Amino acid sequence: MEKNRAQAYLQLIHSLLNCPKVEEPQILQDNSELLDRGFLETCELVASTLAQQGGENGAQFLRNLARELGQFMDMNDDGDSNISEGENFQEYANFFLELLQAEQASNSDSAVIFPMLAQRQHLLNDSFARTLEQVSFKLLDGENSETISSIIGLIESLSGHISEFSSGNKEKNMEIAITGYQIVLSNREPGSEKFAQTQQNLATAYSNRTNGSPA
Repeated sequence: MEKNRAQAYLQLIHSLLNCPKVEEPQILQDNSELLDRGFLETCELVASTLAQQGGENGAQFLRNLARELGQFMDMNDDGDSNISEGENFQEYANFFLELLQAEQASNSDSAVIFPMLAQRQHLLNDSFARTLEQVSFKLLDGENSETISSIIGLIESLSGHISEFSSGNKEKNMEIAITGYQIVLSNREPGSEKFAQTQQNLATAYSNRTNGSPA
């Protein structure tokens, strides 16, 4: 590993460990070129050191971050994506991850989410919808009910924000929102209050779509 790159990994980890949670997605976005296997290995090493020194919270944060990023990289390496040649799956996957982290860190504050969507609205297209579906399946696979509930809650909030996002291609935005709501609905308990709420959100998205038949 190059010395300069190793130092950059450590600086990024230091920034993430010491910043407010709401700033984490932007820091990851600004340093996306460092999010590779070397970064994951460095996260694990630093996490082990922190754990030995009693910093279990920081260690757990780094392990969770490495696990989530690793899942996206594994999907890319395995060739599971159907995205056409020339499109960068990792870019879409990282953007989706950053948005979910921002939803969690900001308590689903549109003042945080909308600027992120505006900055990379060129990624809000059919490929993002496919990536959302593929990555969500990977994130939810094998998780316990509490974790699944947390993840789909974030996906539902993100879907709502994308459906309300006034910039970019409104047709594509709505199709992404529909994909997100469908994922959430398939993981809700039928007959529950949350299931009914997601049904309503999905119905509203369908009624506002311009691609295909609302019916």
